[in-house]
Amino acid sequence: METYRFIDTETFDRAGYFHYFMSKGTTIEFTAKIDVTSAVRKCKGESVNFQSYLLFKLYQVVNTIENFKYDIVEGRLAAWEKIVPTFSSFSQKTKLFFTLYADMKESYSEFDREYKKTVANYADSNTIVPQGDLPPNIFNVSCIPWLHFEHFSSNSKLGETQIIKMITLGKYEDINGKYMCPFTVQVSHAIADGYHVSLLFEKLQKELNVN
Repeated sequence: METYRFIDTETFDRAGYFHYFMSKGTTIEFTAKIDVTSAVRKCKGESVNFQSYLLFKLYQVVNTIENFKYDIVEGRLAAWEKIVPTFSSFSQKTKLFFTLYADMKESYSEFDREYKKTVANYADSNTIVPQGDLPPNIFNVSCIPWLHFEHFSSNSKLGETQIIKMITLGKYEDINGKYMCPFTVQVSHAIADGYHVSLLFEKLQKELNVN
């Protein structure tokens, strides 16, 4: 069961920011290049899917930053105990993308097995969310593995009861002897600022540097 706690917006330390930016529907987005050299080598050496490894690391990092766990639940501001990633997959048969979810596990190797099983089960999907309902405590991760981009933007018209948290990653390329991968983080300004996004990038880089 997904657990959360409601937040009193009268005493919330960013209450003014929250109400203002929710009323405007403002999101912020930043793209940065992350050094994934160690991660690429680790995945190749252990036959781990690169996207599943990044999903696991993103799950670990995002859940250390309280602001990314804020959401609207039952019409009220709340903070999830944990949030989990959905991810994009692509059908080689239909040439369509779709959004999937795999249960998070205690280790990246366990999650990799769950990820591969889920992708295989829905390999020929032609609907956006083939699994039906997704967990409520999610952040979205999409992948554009064909393009090493400088920036990515996806804008949605959201109502005042929705908070967006989306991460998009692209193709990694060898730049001066290092594999660099573009990551774009888009998040509702009501819950996070540039500081929190920079913290995510900093923590992710440290996690991916670990062999």
